[in-house]
Amino acid sequence: MWLAKREDGAAILNMPSPSFYADFGPLNLAMVYRYCCKLNKKLKSYSLSRKKIVHYTCFDQRKRANAAFLIGAYAVIYLKKTPEEAYRALLSGSNPPYLPFRDASFGNCTYNLTILDCLQGIRKGLQHGFFDFETFDVDEYEHYEVILFTPLKPTFLISKSIM
Repeated sequence: MWLAKREDGAAILNMPSPSFYADFGPLNLAMVYRYCCKLNKKLKSYSLSRKKIVHYTCFDQRKRANAAFLIGAYAVIYLKKTPEEAYRALLSGSNPPYLPFRDASFGNCTYNLTILDCLQGIRKGLQHGFFDFETFDVDEYEHYEVILFTPLKPTFLISKSIM
């Protein structure tokens, strides 16, 4: 993850994520946490108090979906918006629809995991106390988030991941 600052004070945030086959997104909780921390820090900064903070991305469909998920997650977690309110705000304007996320399986994806689905998952996690960014240990999360491949038989693999 890197953050670049332009002369006019605008920030560019790039959060790469590993992919395995044709999968992409949604970004994991560690990336959401880091994004939210950076955004909160900027919003609380005295030197930026009179400046606009712009969240934007390029036209790449995958990056657009991940960027929309990040700002939508922020709206659900910190602005207390419902997933539907946050998603509705993302749909305003005349932008093309968001690409659904997909898993790392080979072949055609048999379901669509939308940004709205992910935002609803964030809300459920908050409601049931599965995570709280006030006590979230990002280093521990990343330690256990590692994907392991363990051979069972020559033709089978186990993939383990917390999220």
